[in-house]
Formats: sequence, C-alpha cells, structure tokens
Amino acid sequence: MKPRRRDRQAAIPTERTVLRRTARAAAVQSALTLAAVLVLVGVVLYGADAHIQHRQIDDQLSQVAATVDDVDDPPPGMAIAIGEPNGRIAVSPHAPPPTAAAATEPTGYRNAHADGVDYRVLVVDQSGQRIAVLLDLTPWQQGRQRLLLALLAAELAGLAAAAGVAVVLSRRAIQPLADALAVQRHFVADASHELRAPLTVLHTRAQLLARRTDLDAALRTQLRGLVVDTRALADVVDDLLLAASARHEPGRRERVDLVLLCREVRESVVAEADSRGVAVDIVGRPAAELVADGVRPALRRAVFALVDNALNHEKRGGTITLRIDRAGDEVCVTVADTGAGLDPRNAEQLFRRFAHGDGHSAGVRAHGIGLALVREVVEAHDGYLTVGGAPGRGAAFTMHLPGAAAG
Repeated sequence: MKPRRRDRQAAIPTERTVLRRTARAAAVQSALTLAAVLVLVGVVLYGADAHIQHRQIDDQLSQVAATVDDVDDPPPGMAIAIGEPNGRIAVSPHAPPPTAAAATEPTGYRNAHADGVDYRVLVVDQSGQRIAVLLDLTPWQQGRQRLLLALLAAELAGLAAAAGVAVVLSRRAIQPLADALAVQRHFVADASHELRAPLTVLHTRAQLLARRTDLDAALRTQLRGLVVDTRALADVVDDLLLAASARHEPGRRERVDLVLLCREVRESVVAEADSRGVAVDIVGRPAAELVADGVRPALRRAVFALVDNALNHEKRGGTITLRIDRAGDEVCVTVADTGAGLDPRNAEQLFRRFAHGDGHSAGVRAHGIGLALVREVVEAHDGYLTVGGAPGRGAAFTMHLPGAAAG
C-alpha cells in the first residue's frame, strides 16, 4: 500500500523502503558505470575501424593510380579518368559524373558526392598525364553501419546483463544490513523483556520508600524523583516491547475498534489536557467501518504517543483532534493540533529515536522513543505514516492502516 499524493503532506519512508531505494540506487549506479565503459569501448572500436578503413581506401587508390595505363578495365567499384596534355579526357565505362571533372582538379586526396553516393578521389600526375581514380564508398559505409549496429546490440545486451547483475549483487549486498536490522530487533525484544522485571521491582521499592513518613523531606523529594525516573525507564522498555511485539508476534493480532481505542486514549490524557487548558476531541464515523487487524496494545501506544506529542506542542486554549476515517481499503487515524506546527519537509528528523521538535508548551522534554515508536508500529502493521502542517499553524500526523475484512 503506497501513500497517496497530498498537499502539504509528506510520507515517512520505512526502513524497508530505504533499503529498497539503496539497492536500486546501487544497481543503477553500477549499471550506468558499466554502460559508460561499454560505450567508451564501442567508440574506441568504431574509431579504430574507421581509421583502418580510411587507410585501406587510400592505399587501394594509390596502388591503382600507380599502375593504371588506360581506362578500359577499372577495378570493381572504381572509375578512372585520364587527362591528356592536349586537354582530351578519357573516362572509364559507366563512370559517375564526378570522374571527368576530377581529372581537371589539383592532385591529392579528396571526397566527392554525386547522386546520393559518396566517393573517395585520388588525383596524381604520371608520365605527363593527369590521372584521377574514384572509389565508391558505399560498401565501406555499409560495413561501418553493420559494425555500428553490432556494437549497439552488444551495448544493449551488455547494459541489460549489467543491470541484472547489478540488481542481484546490490540485493546481496543489502541483505546483510536487513539481517542485521532483524537481529537488532530481536535483541531489543529480548533485552526489553529482561529489563522489564528488575525495573518494575525498582519502581515498586522506590514507591514504598517515598511513602514512608519518617524520612527527611529532602530525601522524600529525591525518592519521588527516583519514582518518576524509574517510571520513565519502564515506559521506554514498554515502548520497545510493543514495537517488537507488533513486528515479531503477528499471532497476537486481533480486530481493533479504532474509535473505541481513541476514546480510551482520550480518557487517559483528558485530565492532563484540562490542566493545560487544551481540549481533546474525537471525530469518527460508525465504528463498524473503522476496524483494523493488529496488536491492540501497540496501536494504543502509537495513538497515545501522537496525542502526547500534540499535547506537548499545543498552546493553552488550543484543540487536539483525533479523527478516524476510512479511505478505500485504508483506515486512517489522524491526530491534529493547533500548536507550534512544523515543516513537513523536515518531518523525518522527528522520527529519530529520542528526537523532539521545538515548541514544547509544557516546558519539559518527554522521555521515550515517541514518534519513532509510532513509525515502528505502523510499519509493523503494513501501513505508513504521513505528516502535514506548517510552522505556527499546527501539525497533523496520520496513521494509514489496512482495514480489517468484514466479519
């Protein structure tokens, strides 16, 4: 499923797309390089053949001119004219029009053209006579044309072979990178599983210590900070687990009512939004049409991350809108705000892990993988992400997901 063209919207390329683009670029560059080499070789061969033919033609004319004594029996493809001192010119039978005139021209080699035919001419003085020998260049030109066609066919065949080999080699070259990414994802999933339990224990112990009443106020403040920090670390681990589960555990997929999911997210953030003076609205069609097959916790976390991002960039009095809609086979979830906005051309940098844009309204910088997680989850569900907006005019992030089949 490919993104549609939209005004002021940018599609965020997936890792798979980037790898394919890299493979294609490598294949094209390799094919063009080999094609350039083949063209250079062809030009050299054609030039060398033309030079050799030119020398052979001149040598043949020189030999005939040196041995001619009459015009009665010229070699095949040649014509002869002999000019006498008294001005009389004898011409061989069936000679072309330029033959007689050549016997009156200065000595040396030259080219002539008549009736659509090219000739090579040699004029010499010999034994008091002016001798002109003409050679029809048509067979030589036809030979060069055959060579040119053969070189062109070889170029095309070589280019096709080069493109095929380049595609195969580039794919093989990219495959280790794809394998490395797969290994990285498995490692993230395994490491996150291992980290989750001790972080939960650490968070619980910090909470218990912070609740004690016999502690110094300063110490209690530090413990509360420790609770917040451990919770932030746990959120990062949860994000990584959800992204990994969406990609590596397709068996967990189910039919997800996206309207209901968005309502749950709204309920989770509405208290925080109210405290900041921000409204959170939902716009959606009947829920029966807005269902996707996916890992529900991962999709919920992705929508929550988009809403949290919008909340951090929204101004007091602004509005965050969750719009759920269907376009053909796609189910779209859009989170739009009226806050600081962004330039869609620079949206890609926001999807780097732990990256944040400007314009945080809360004066804090959230922890976690945020928008990077959103893209991970959307890619894992065979969807794509688009970004729209303008500086100072808000931003809109849209998750395009394949709609679930009726049933």
